Amino acid sequence: MRTSSTARVRELYDNTADSYAAMMDAEIDLPVYSDILGRLTERIANIPGPVLDTSCGTGHMLGRYRERYDSKRLLVGIDLSPRMIAIAGVKLASAAETRTGDMRDLDGIESDSMAAVLSFFAIHHLDPEDVLLALRESWRVLGPGGQLVVAAWEGTGPIDYGGEADVLALRYTRDEIVACAETAGFAVDRCVVEPVEGMPMKGVYLEGAKK
Repeated sequence: MRTSSTARVRELYDNTADSYAAMMDAEIDLPVYSDILGRLTERIANIPGPVLDTSCGTGHMLGRYRERYDSKRLLVGIDLSPRMIAIAGVKLASAAETRTGDMRDLDGIESDSMAAVLSFFAIHHLDPEDVLLALRESWRVLGPGGQLVVAAWEGTGPIDYGGEADVLALRYTRDEIVACAETAGFAVDRCVVEPVEGMPMKGVYLEGAKK
């Protein structure tokens, strides 16, 4: 079972970017994001470099980080969808560098240059070998002690979009995500599975550091 093509995923998010932005206006206030970003701020306090979101969507996560935790650190946002990036560019303005790109190949991002790499609910669009490729790219661009945050849909098998989308995406278990992060070179500090408000699936939230 293979996930849908990059072109199909890009098309999906181009077509839904505006409704996604409206949804995130409310969802960004969920406590889980405040908890994660608060811990991240403490962990990178003495680590130089930008915060990179490799699936930044409409820029809400980076925007919240800047608004509440660190208004001075450079931010970088990358996403497959040009429409998502257009919205993120307006939202973040001069606070971030935003561009289209692929988390599996962070072309243009120097090795050992980032303080943190984020990816929220995007790896379900990747096959297992590509999840590992993406995490290895995250490891490459992080500086010593740099922090990784990944959120994903937990479970096994394909995601049921209930007729809302025809893409094929895959859930991953907590153990699979931990094993993949460790194989990529990360020391996993925290990985929990929690319900996601308004969703039938649970989320798995991993936090780790570049060894």
